[in-house]
Amino acid sequence: MSYRFKASDTSMTDGLRRIAAEEFALIAAARTDRALAPERKVHEARKGTKRLRALVRLAAPAFPQARQEIAALREAAGLLSALRDQGALVEALDTLTLPGGPAPGLRAALNTDRAVSRAEIKRLLSEFNTRIDAIETRALSWSLTEDGWGALSPGLERSYRRLVRAQASARQTKSEDDVHDWRKRAKDHWYHTLLLRGAFPPVMDGYARAAEQVCNDLGDWRDLGLLELAAAKVPAHLLAKADAEAAGEVITLSRRRALRRALRTARRLTSEAPHAYSARLMAWWKLSH
Repeated sequence: MSYRFKASDTSMTDGLRRIAAEEFALIAAARTDRALAPERKVHEARKGTKRLRALVRLAAPAFPQARQEIAALREAAGLLSALRDQGALVEALDTLTLPGGPAPGLRAALNTDRAVSRAEIKRLLSEFNTRIDAIETRALSWSLTEDGWGALSPGLERSYRRLVRAQASARQTKSEDDVHDWRKRAKDHWYHTLLLRGAFPPVMDGYARAAEQVCNDLGDWRDLGLLELAAAKVPAHLLAKADAEAAGEVITLSRRRALRRALRTARRLTSEAPHAYSARLMAWWKLSH
C-alpha cells in the first residue's frame, strides 16, 4: 500500500501531495468503472474522502488551508451519506441470525427503500464528482509550513489526545453521540497509523490491524443502530409488531456486543499518554529516515 509517508519523499509537502494524488486517482478509478455497482462506487468515494481528511488532519498544524479542505471533503462525502446508509442496512441485516418470522418482512421493507433511492445515485455522484475535482485541483499546490517530523508530530499528538478523550467519554456514557464521536477519532487514528507505518513496519502493521478492528466493530455498532431504527419504523403490513420486537432484540444484543469488542481492543491502543506516544513514533521515524 502506498498510503504512507516514505523516506523517498523529498519533503513532507511532496509526500502530502503524492498521497493525496493517489487517493484522488483511486476515487476517479472507482467512479468511472462501469463494472462497479453504484453502491460500491458510493463506498469507494466515501472511503477515499475519509482517508484524505485523515491525511489533512495529520498535517493540519503545518497546513494553513487544512480546515477549509477538511470541510470541503466532508461536504462532498455528505452528498452520498444517505445512499451509503441504506446499503449498510442490508449489509447489517446479512450479518444477523433472525427468527424466521421477521427476516423476510424486514428485508422486503429495506429493499423497497433502496429501490426508491436508486434514482438519486446518478445525480448525487455527479455533484460529488464536481466537488471532488475542484479539491483535487487545489491539492496540486497544497504546501506545509514545516518539514520533517515537525510537520506531523503536532497533528499526531493532537489526534491521539482527541482519541483518548473520546474513548474515555464513550466508555463512561455509552451514549450515541459519544460513541459516534469516538468512532470518528478511531478512524483518524487508524489512518494515521497507516500513514506512519514506515517508521517501524513490523510493529505498526500489527497496530494498524488492531485499530482497523476497532473501526470495524464501531462501524457494525453504527450500522446496527440504523437497522434498529429502521426495523422500528417498518409498516405493520410488512412486519408484524411481534416480529419487529423480536428483530429489535437480536439487533440490540448484537450492537452491544460490537461495542464491547471495540472497547476491549481499544484499551490496548491508548495505553500511553499522547506525548509518550508521539515521542516513541518520533524515535522510530528518525531511525528509519
